[in-house]
Amino acid sequence: MNSKTVAYARSRLRLIGAFAALLAWTTAAVEFGGNLLLWMFDKAQVQSAYLQSYGEQMPLLLAPDYQPSTLALGLVLALELIPGSLSALALFFTGLFFMRLSRGQTWTAPNIRLLWWVGLLCIGTPMLWSVIGTLQGLAFAIDLPAGERSFSVSIGVSSVAVYEIMKGILLCAFSLLMRDAKTISDEHNCYV
Repeated sequence: MNSKTVAYARSRLRLIGAFAALLAWTTAAVEFGGNLLLWMFDKAQVQSAYLQSYGEQMPLLLAPDYQPSTLALGLVLALELIPGSLSALALFFTGLFFMRLSRGQTWTAPNIRLLWWVGLLCIGTPMLWSVIGTLQGLAFAIDLPAGERSFSVSIGVSSVAVYEIMKGILLCAFSLLMRDAKTISDEHNCYV
């Protein structure tokens, strides 16, 4: 192969890999920080939206003078951050994968493991969404009197969740293919 072509391909890989890493890390920061900023700067509307969504099951939440406790709101916020944190972690690993690619570490075991973990995070995060909703409802029920509390279990899977799970399965499959291709390539490199 022409040395100019190889040099051009390496420089292009370096540039594209670094840009993709920066893009993934920026998206991770927005994914994690977006919910926090929403709660910080628009707390009244976010709280009202939560009270409206759980108010059908627990009508006392819709009372005009009702104000949830700091404990309930803290639990709801903490639960809200779990899926965003996992998604941000997957994006951080994706950025790390691309940064390693930009340094020429294409078929390495650490990159293959990173893809595997990103796939597992993509599979696991959507499965938490319904559990998080159930636990947030319980957090709001903490403040209510005994007769007004409600427990609702949600086990539905949305089309977005199915998409994320399929993306995770494809990433896991791709990491397995990379691992097997690396094994075959290493074996071929041993032959003279």
